Amino acid sequence: MSGIFEQLLGMVGTGDELASISNAIGGEPSATQRGIAAALPMLIGGLANNAASPQGASSLFGALSDHDGSVLGDLVGLLGAASGGGAGGGLADGAKILGHIFGGRNDNVATAVSQKSGLDLGTVMKLLPILAPIVMGFIGKMKNDNGLDQSAVSQALGQEKAAVQEQEPGLGGLLGMLDADGDGDIMGEIGGLLGGDKSGLGSILGKVLGG
Repeated sequence: MSGIFEQLLGMVGTGDELASISNAIGGEPSATQRGIAAALPMLIGGLANNAASPQGASSLFGALSDHDGSVLGDLVGLLGAASGGGAGGGLADGAKILGHIFGGRNDNVATAVSQKSGLDLGTVMKLLPILAPIVMGFIGKMKNDNGLDQSAVSQALGQEKAAVQEQEPGLGGLLGMLDADGDGDIMGEIGGLLGGDKSGLGSILGKVLGG
């Protein structure tokens, strides 16, 4: 199975989905694509940080019950709502998810994505909450489709984070800071708030990010 990053990038970094995201954030398509490729590892890495502790892994696994992948069924529709200023469903959840993944460090992450992609900071801050529920939905769908237990989800995220850090060593420091208080439990409150492989990674990063 292709890596999490590779699959997500293929899902939102090309075609109608890329065009819709570009329109929603007001970015030029090629810069938006680079922004997506830079932001996804941050989001995946933040989830991996959480899943590294037993408490965090349990919280994340529970939160995935509310993220079964249904958000992936109509990405163009979701992104159209973002473009039109809609705040329903996954888009409203995105800001909440980011707050816990990045622990108030959104500006630092946005700066790194901006430097990688050429998108300005304001545009990156529009991009991140669009991607956050998509990433959560993808992980939830992966869990359901493959019958993954808590340990397997944690392992998959950890492997993907390691692959990202190997291909982009400069991300190590940023990924290390995403756990705000060091307890590994960045998802502990997400469930309540929302209620209700390395394969191909290097070549795609090299092509999209120019590294």
